[in-house]
Amino acid sequence: MFMKIRRVDVYRFFLKAHYVLTVPVSILFILNSAHIHPAYRMTGLRKLALGWRMFLNTIRVRTGTSYKSHLAMALKILETAPDVPGDVVECGTWKGGSACNLSLVCRIAGRKLKIFDSFEGLPAAVAGDREASQYQTGDYCGPLDEVKANLTRYGAIETCEFVQGWFKDTLPQLRSPVLLAFLDVDLEASLHTCVRYLWPNLTERGYIFIDECVGVDYCALFFSERYWRTYFDRTPPGLIGAGTGLPLGEYYIGPWSEHGSHPLQHANAGAYTRKDMSGCWAYYPEA
Repeated sequence: MFMKIRRVDVYRFFLKAHYVLTVPVSILFILNSAHIHPAYRMTGLRKLALGWRMFLNTIRVRTGTSYKSHLAMALKILETAPDVPGDVVECGTWKGGSACNLSLVCRIAGRKLKIFDSFEGLPAAVAGDREASQYQTGDYCGPLDEVKANLTRYGAIETCEFVQGWFKDTLPQLRSPVLLAFLDVDLEASLHTCVRYLWPNLTERGYIFIDECVGVDYCALFFSERYWRTYFDRTPPGLIGAGTGLPLGEYYIGPWSEHGSHPLQHANAGAYTRKDMSGCWAYYPEA
């Protein structure tokens, strides 16, 4: 008896095949920059080797983010001169898949990777957090021993420092400069805490990358004049990739509320802001 194959399954097969076959092209295009610092000696072969290892790591270690997101962060780190101070920070590591890849870049760039996580999964919901209804307390739990084992096997654990605890308790203690922070924290309350305590530590052109890029309400924090006036007395920085993610060869139109109608569309390339950016509307001709 022949099994009936749905058309959407055929399309998914070709989409996955395309995803794998275009890995070398994606690596070379994403890491193609005239501003990668020569001190890192990133030849074409070294870029391919790094990118391919990142791709494999997202298969070896369960991770909710794409190797393309990791390559985008790698690019910003490698474009920064080695004499510019600043650690790389990850908030929310799950099983350590993205940390494995970030640690490889940190080894090349001679930087420290600070991994902030409870290692107990997501915290309990707090009032007013619109994202909390989608999760349960303890979701995305990656025990510290498991994360360390994955980093030992697939990353560069010697570059890593583990900071265990809830963000509200650990991040206010951060005092060292941060070149790039990657936030994969799901909840609005967690995003607020991370931005509030990381932003003052960012270097002059430091970056914050987020994973939850398709939720327009979630991304709105980076455009909220009230938020940035209240906590930092400045205009909002904006967010490149808000609502769709960075255009790194993914196929996504959105909005996320209609993703069930577009089963082949996939947005997984993150979004970012930089400390010197601006995302503030200022044209009011009738005022």
